[in-house]
Amino acid sequence: MPMLVNTTRDIRVRGLQLCGLTWSGEYLWYSEASSQRICAIDPVSGTAVRTVPCAGVRTDLTTLGGKLLQVATAERVLRVVDPATGHLEYDIANPRPGRKLCGLEATGDGLWLGYEDLLQVELRNREGALLHTIPVSRPVAGLTVTDRFLLYADHAGATLTVVDIDSGRELVTYSVVGNPAGLTWDGEWVWYCDHRDLRLCAVALPGLVQGS
Repeated sequence: MPMLVNTTRDIRVRGLQLCGLTWSGEYLWYSEASSQRICAIDPVSGTAVRTVPCAGVRTDLTTLGGKLLQVATAERVLRVVDPATGHLEYDIANPRPGRKLCGLEATGDGLWLGYEDLLQVELRNREGALLHTIPVSRPVAGLTVTDRFLLYADHAGATLTVVDIDSGRELVTYSVVGNPAGLTWDGEWVWYCDHRDLRLCAVALPGLVQGS
């Protein structure tokens, strides 16, 4: 039975379909499918500071080279958006056409992609070549990566699962309040989009993520 972790911080936001979430080093950016936009929130004050349009918003979100990278359209392409201007720069094809790409995180090692229907997470380089595959036990709704761990959300199961990147082993699963979608890590807390209650929620996961 997963252990329940309570939120240490939550920010209610405007929107009907919260999906993606990422940390830019200054702001939390979340994507909202109903209005097809991506919004920046100051995590301290909870104030909305910027909104940019993004047609076809679908699931998760990350930052890459100062740009926003959003899973978009029914084909689950990776849509590159300038956060300053809202300009759509280009799309990157889903490496697995027809598959449900739901989790996304850019790191120095490459691009992590989580597939809901395949029950797996992949690491690919900037050219799209497959570097590593990690099987997972639950459908992926969003993911994030710390310096040692990969975490993914199961939306329907209301859980966050911690995976050891080196071994690919699932270490622990936590129950959370609401229905988690997009995930991000700000260096201290793990944040998730609560799709049910329309909040951005932070949790501290003892001994594994905080201070990892």
